[in-house]
Amino acid sequence: AGTHGDAAAGAAERIRADKLRTDVAALASTSSQKTILLACGSFNPPHRVHVKMLDLAREALEARGDVVLGAYLSPVSSRYEKKGLVAAEHRLRMCEEAVRDSAFAMVDPWEAEQPRWSRTLDVLESVKRRATNTLGAAVAPRVMIVCGSDLIESFTVPNLWSEEHMQTLAIEHGIVCISRTGHDARAVLDAIPCLRERKGEWNVAFVENDFMSDLSSTKLRQALRSGDPVDAFAVEGVAKYISKHGLYKEEPQ
Repeated sequence: AGTHGDAAAGAAERIRADKLRTDVAALASTSSQKTILLACGSFNPPHRVHVKMLDLAREALEARGDVVLGAYLSPVSSRYEKKGLVAAEHRLRMCEEAVRDSAFAMVDPWEAEQPRWSRTLDVLESVKRRATNTLGAAVAPRVMIVCGSDLIESFTVPNLWSEEHMQTLAIEHGIVCISRTGHDARAVLDAIPCLRERKGEWNVAFVENDFMSDLSSTKLRQALRSGDPVDAFAVEGVAKYISKHGLYKEEPQ
């Protein structure tokens, strides 16, 4: 029983790696920064932009010389009390459909399986720990958050983020912020004293792209409730899953 328990614990401390670069010898021999991308969110439901953001982030980091090892979507736990949030089991399966055709994006269920809401930094540190266990300390991957400008703007909400967490995300780990043209996420960070005083240490990539301008989970849910076509919002597998399970048919109570 002890051996079985140890094996289960060991498996729990590793991360899904079917699309992760695992050529450890080659990775360890290069001085380039090895990076894993992480997108946290409700994914209620996941739409085309969620995976496109990972693509844009990878392009931006590879352009500066990073080696991107892989990427993960991390759906929030059902314990996150948000109106209209469908069960984590459904959102995990829809995310699997969303990344099915991606060569490097996967779904990490750790956050969704937690018995309570998890902070972004806790999710990131779990991914880093399990990825390091899977790849080995010689690779020492950095995990960077991929987000829209809305997450950056949430840094200014009183009492939502501690100074320590903002600095840890923006400096120690890193952020790739995908924002619509005209949304100046850099200025938002620069207006936060604890970040401005360490501006030279930021590990933040700012990517402007108008692909994001008209897609959101809210608009996808509205289209589903209205019976409108959703091809522009969701990949076929996600749309079929939603239809099969009768999700998002009614206004949340």
